[in-house]
Amino acid sequence: MAFQEECNPGLDCTNAVGIDKLLYQFPLGGGFTATVGGRVGQDDMLALWPSAYPADTILDLFTLSGAPAAYNKNQGPGAGLWWRQGGFSISANDVAANGAVGDPSLGGIGTRSSAGTGTVQVGYAKERWGLAAIYSRLQSDVDVPGATPFTTLAYQDNPDSRTDAFGLSGFWRPAAAGWFPSISAGWGIDGTSYGTPQAPGALRTSQSWMVGLQWNDAFVKGNALGMAVGQPSFATALTGGQTPQDGTFAWEWWYKLQLSDHISVTPALFYLSRPLGQDTAPGTSLRQLGGLVKTSFHF
Repeated sequence: MAFQEECNPGLDCTNAVGIDKLLYQFPLGGGFTATVGGRVGQDDMLALWPSAYPADTILDLFTLSGAPAAYNKNQGPGAGLWWRQGGFSISANDVAANGAVGDPSLGGIGTRSSAGTGTVQVGYAKERWGLAAIYSRLQSDVDVPGATPFTTLAYQDNPDSRTDAFGLSGFWRPAAAGWFPSISAGWGIDGTSYGTPQAPGALRTSQSWMVGLQWNDAFVKGNALGMAVGQPSFATALTGGQTPQDGTFAWEWWYKLQLSDHISVTPALFYLSRPLGQDTAPGTSLRQLGGLVKTSFHF
């Protein structure tokens, strides 16, 4: 069980605390593990997370193994089952973001409005490397972190849309910390379909990818240095044969200083080459460079 602060508009949130996750995970024998919960994440029900990046989170995009639509970390009522034996693993799960809503026209489990994600993953991992293939089916209204505004509109705001997301991701770690970093990489391709005919120019195919490098014990034992580059989910094909103009790139650089067992400070920079993607006004350009200092406390 995990807790986080929650606040609803119009309420006094001075001491508001809510349950972030509530789940029960238990072994069944024979390499099988089951998970069920009222607030469980897709990532809680996968036997393998195929990435060694990052030691500290800056942009959510780079925490999703290069396939943010497939690894969308949807959260709500859900259940899953995985089998793991000798490095091999198979996972299957289903979670509905709107599963706690009683009105089936607005939510529920197994309804058109569930905002559900059903996932199957096959993977193989050893101590220093791993590889996984994943397929997820997303209902409308599932949040895909980092997606361009154009693809987000198709994923979330069209009640007739459905997205079939595929991903291939993997990682490798050096035997010992040094000048050579761990390498994490992933790629995703997603097909969006609609229950009703769409005008030419609607999203049909989107893709994503990332490469992340991380140096553990960089300069000082316990610290970490990282860099990642990639593209969030962006349109690569539209209905009616129209050509998309949705491409965008993202970079991040960071250095995590582990001050104690419980406190870390992470200065970071990030750059977005074209954050509005296809929604960028014709004849204009928009780029974003940002910096932050993140302080984390663990108790």
